[in-house]
Amino acid sequence: MQLLTFKACGHAYAIESKAVVEVLPQVPVRAMPRLPDYIVGMFNYRGKMIPVVDLTRRLSDRFAAERLSTRVIVVEYGIPEGHVDSPRFRQVRMGLMAEDVISTQSSKDADTAFPTMHLEIAPFLGRIVRLNGETIQVVIVEKLLPTDIAAGLFTDAAALHSQ
Repeated sequence: MQLLTFKACGHAYAIESKAVVEVLPQVPVRAMPRLPDYIVGMFNYRGKMIPVVDLTRRLSDRFAAERLSTRVIVVEYGIPEGHVDSPRFRQVRMGLMAEDVISTQSSKDADTAFPTMHLEIAPFLGRIVRLNGETIQVVIVEKLLPTDIAAGLFTDAAALHSQ
């Protein structure tokens, strides 16, 4: 699997490249009141408003620094909807603000890989790999937002108009 690597608080992290749609320089974001502070707001991406998650804030106690290497990674993933026994998945897009977006690396080149973590407080933390002597924590994009917040942010517009 290909991994897009970035830094947060001096530590290396990565997301799977298959979820990445585009990597952008920092963009103006409209703040959204009453959301968790790691959701820094929404921005217009090709005619649609999408939420932006500050990965540094989600992974630590500080916000991403404004640097030339700070980017917004637009990702796409499926969120479940419908009945629990046979859920359907709807594709949604989200921006991930990250510092020092560095490179794409293959996990096949990993020196070692450790199993996925299962932490209730941080379900988005995936496995740890060692690549080129550096320890990298994989972040699971689909689990960055709690279910209730994702449901509110990614409300199906068609369903709203039919009510």
